[in-house]
Amino acid sequence: MSKDQDQSTAVNVSVGQVEGTGRIRLQLTGPISFANVDKVRSRLIEELRTLPSGQEVELEMGGVLCRDSSTAGLVTRLEHDSTEMGLEWHLGELDSTTRTMLALSKGHPAHGEADPQQDRSPIEAFGDMILEATADLRVLIIFIGRVVSSLLWSLTHPGKIRWREVAALIQRTGAEALPIVALLSLLVGLVTAFSSAIQLRQFGANIFIADLVGIGMTREMGPLLAAILLTGRSGSAFAAEIGTMKISDEVDALTVMGIQPLDYLVLPRILAVMLTLPLLTLFADAAGILGGMIIAIASLDLTPLSFLQQLQKAIGVWDVFSGMLKAFFFGILVAGTGCFRGMETMGGALGVGRSTTASVVTGIFLIVLADSIFVILFHYLGVG
Repeated sequence: MSKDQDQSTAVNVSVGQVEGTGRIRLQLTGPISFANVDKVRSRLIEELRTLPSGQEVELEMGGVLCRDSSTAGLVTRLEHDSTEMGLEWHLGELDSTTRTMLALSKGHPAHGEADPQQDRSPIEAFGDMILEATADLRVLIIFIGRVVSSLLWSLTHPGKIRWREVAALIQRTGAEALPIVALLSLLVGLVTAFSSAIQLRQFGANIFIADLVGIGMTREMGPLLAAILLTGRSGSAFAAEIGTMKISDEVDALTVMGIQPLDYLVLPRILAVMLTLPLLTLFADAAGILGGMIIAIASLDLTPLSFLQQLQKAIGVWDVFSGMLKAFFFGILVAGTGCFRGMETMGGALGVGRSTTASVVTGIFLIVLADSIFVILFHYLGVG
């Protein structure tokens, strides 16, 4: 006799009737594992097939010895088998391992089952969304307060800042991002100038293409493009890096060693992006204006000299500086959002993916919101 047969015959299957009811009880005792679970199931199915349709059946496994998930799978498959035979299925006493495994498996909707959240009314879903957003905003405000406090302390104690790490992050977020920022800004400048060239030509205002591209890029498009690109490129990376450290308990290890995660992980990233994004904005401005000049020369019969002369008249120091000022604050939002989402990560690899997505969505939203505030503020101050 083989080892599997020995194990399967070691499992005792007794059939009896529950007193006071018409229910049939199948009672299992003995060791069950992956080696013999299929043979045990076959024996139980043979017993189930002898029962009439509509019969109530109760499975009791309190005397089963199991150290893996085989019994949980056995219960699930027997429930499906009995339903197909037209029997009414009930679960009696279970061993602790099977009970734990079934609880874990029922913690997630099975394939094909309806998600309980789909049964919520629109009002309940909206209310849950408001509550989640309120809780998220509260945590974000606390995080901002801690970051500002730590940042102010670090700036008054520059020797405590990890400048070597800041320099490495500047390389990653600035120099390595320069090609994509320059290329996209060049294309945006080309598209902006090309879409305006037809209208300007109709009114004989070809020369004003320099005003349109120059002011648009320096005040708005340059800082926005650089910030949005850095959100997708670096903000998401920050969220993924810190999120992975969070779920692997590396952040907790830093705390145990007496190292503040905020000072060690968050501040260098915020400082790096604060310094990098204004410079990237300058490159974005230059690339966008270059794209506009290419269209002006090719489609509007302007010379490079006439374009640059008109550009000099159109834009001033404030136009360029206002864009860099926006970029400075955008940098805080980009890095801060990425780090915040990373520090709030939980739930394994799925949680890292959610944090990465949330960092990009939240970062872009805050950038556009901040840009709108800057536009209104500059307008009422008379400098916009």
